[in-house]
Amino acid sequence: MQATPVKHDPTPWYRQFWPWFLLAILGWGVVSASITLAVAVGNPPQMMTGDYAKLGKALVDTHERADRAAALGLSGRLTLAGGEAVLAVEAVDLAGLDDALMLLVQHPTDAGQDRQLRLLRVAGGRYAAPSGDWPARGRLIVSDLEQRWWISSVYRVEDGRVEVRLSPERL
Repeated sequence: MQATPVKHDPTPWYRQFWPWFLLAILGWGVVSASITLAVAVGNPPQMMTGDYAKLGKALVDTHERADRAAALGLSGRLTLAGGEAVLAVEAVDLAGLDDALMLLVQHPTDAGQDRQLRLLRVAGGRYAAPSGDWPARGRLIVSDLEQRWWISSVYRVEDGRVEVRLSPERL
């Protein structure tokens, strides 16, 4: 009995399908990991805003600041027009409010577009500040400088104007 001779393929390895297929799978892993790393480095986590307290391993919204604002009877109407933000505040004790309030303008997804303004009292319950450039939509939060209370609302710029009612809502 004579053994059948084994036939060898004379083509070199780099001209065959399987080595390139295996290298392509490994290369795809490297490319996708690089893309994931680039996206993660370019988009760091956004800062959380709200009345959060750590409870065990979870964060729970305590609503303390909104509750304090409700107890003070705070509400307001903010108007943005002509490059100026004007806030008319209503409260049980207007004289007890500080001469300066803080206005946070928060973009819904990009913390880099957030703005912070210092509103100064112009008369009674009216506060004003130059507005600068605002995102087209987002959330407004008005508080005292120590952030013991706050009133807030969502907004949308329409025809270069904003007019919103602020209340002690629970975010």
